[in-house]
Amino acid sequence: MNKKFLAVLTLVASLSLVTACSASDAPDASPSASESVSASQSAEAEGPQPDVSGVPDVVATVNGEEITKADFVLMYEGQFPQVLEQAQMAGQEVDQKQLRKQTAEGLVDTELLIQHAAARKIHATPDDLEAALNDIATSLNTHRAGFLASMAATGLDENAVLAQIRTQLEVERMLANELGSFSPSEKELNAAYDSMVKEQKDKGGEIPALDDIKADLSQQLKIQKEAVGVKGLVAKLRKDAKITLNM
Repeated sequence: MNKKFLAVLTLVASLSLVTACSASDAPDASPSASESVSASQSAEAEGPQPDVSGVPDVVATVNGEEITKADFVLMYEGQFPQVLEQAQMAGQEVDQKQLRKQTAEGLVDTELLIQHAAARKIHATPDDLEAALNDIATSLNTHRAGFLASMAATGLDENAVLAQIRTQLEVERMLANELGSFSPSEKELNAAYDSMVKEQKDKGGEIPALDDIKADLSQQLKIQKEAVGVKGLVAKLRKDAKITLNM
């Protein structure tokens, strides 16, 4: 199975979620890791299951590079529990036909970013990989060996994990070079805070002080700005790419 997509799945898959959310969303609106796990377990216990019947062996080709059914299934089944939970909270059903199309398009976008990073000759060094691996392990409250052991349990050996980290680092660096950095102004922060306050009042929710959430709000605005930039870059890459979508 081609596992290179695992490293940057969320980068493109989250674009529609991030750009759809306005700065009025509370900074803690995103589900935590534990909530995502609970959603996955709940979806597995009952309710609709991911339908990948009819998915072709080659979902798409991007500049000659194949995106396989295995790549598609990995992403589709991985995101389905959270999509299902969001739909259920809104009192709706998951439109799996539309979700399959969005998933395929997301994989195409991801491949375009990976190819663009390679074309820009952006490379991560072994030291970069080790530092990133240790950072990931630390963020998960474990150590290098423990993290690799947990990945091995999912079928990913150390080489596969490092390959994913390499792809992630190279795409991130390419995006930093292409998009530059963004720091929200006080005006933007105040506008986002005012929108959030209005929304919380409408919901009857608690309203935190701006100083208490300023760092989180700033990070949210940065993520939204980056998402818009990535979406624009992908649109440009698509214009010059040879893409065949078989879905």
